[in-house]
Amino acid sequence: MKIDKIGLSGVILILIGLIVYATSPLDQLVMMITWPLLSGSSEGKAVLFMMAIGSFLILNSLINTSRFLTPIKERANEYSPDGKKFLKLTILIILLTCLVGLLIEFSIRLKYGVSPLTIFVSTNPTSTTTSPMHSHVFKSVFGHFADSLGGLVPEHVHTGGSLYPEVIPWAYFIFVTLPLAYITGLFSLDERRDIYRIIMAFALTLAIIGMVDGGLYSQPLLIGLGLLFILYFVKTPFKFRQLILPLVLIVLVALSGLGLELAGNNSSYHEIKVLNQFEPVDLSGYNVLSQEQQGNMTVIRTDTSVSDKNTLESLFKTYEGRADGFFMTWNFFSYF
Repeated sequence: MKIDKIGLSGVILILIGLIVYATSPLDQLVMMITWPLLSGSSEGKAVLFMMAIGSFLILNSLINTSRFLTPIKERANEYSPDGKKFLKLTILIILLTCLVGLLIEFSIRLKYGVSPLTIFVSTNPTSTTTSPMHSHVFKSVFGHFADSLGGLVPEHVHTGGSLYPEVIPWAYFIFVTLPLAYITGLFSLDERRDIYRIIMAFALTLAIIGMVDGGLYSQPLLIGLGLLFILYFVKTPFKFRQLILPLVLIVLVALSGLGLELAGNNSSYHEIKVLNQFEPVDLSGYNVLSQEQQGNMTVIRTDTSVSDKNTLESLFKTYEGRADGFFMTWNFFSYF
């Protein structure tokens, strides 16, 4: 089996990822470098990022150079000689998965009779957030299995497994679309110029990570999907006007997210709906405006003088292990 320089660069990326996974000295440096792309809270995303790009480059190299894999390459070329059809399929699979993720988000809220535009936090046994704006419904499925195996993921890396009971069976959809997106993405690399394959692998990895962790409006997905739109619509010879359509498409996706943010905004108060609270809590640290019981749900309203982020972090400590979860409205302008 031969491997070209693109495949070799993939091997190097995977080795770096394994070193970061196995040791701690590089964690902070890697997180600092990848934060603008992944917006991750641990080195877990960064490790996946490097290893996924590396795997794309290695497998693409093997497909292009190995005689054993020649029949697969020939079949792929028959279907799409330039890889464009595979790229189109990949984009459609990623978008479909994200839309299903949004439907799962809305179904959770419909089940409990709350606004579809709220943040949900499962708090038993640990806290995991999810919302239509940053979804963890698919991440929680993988997190559940990682938690079940034990020791696979470092303790400080958050898996989101506590959300699992709320998202099954529909979140198993990711077990179909994730491998499909990877395979079609792999064949879309084809035998293009080295720089093109590297950019393609980079964009595919970002989009697939966002598809699993964050959803349609997450930072990695918007960056990755934007690049995939550009790679799909730009042709040779390059002309700047070819960028208009892909940029319009990704701006429309981003604007739809902004529209949902504003539609769900509540700057007047935080409304917190607590599910099945089974232990008493101390609310003296909150400026509580009102509190009432509605069946198995406690409805609390607090002022918005404290930002969403700080309010959520405080509520984690208050309700973790003392309730099944809670929903909270958001104040979009608290992030500015």
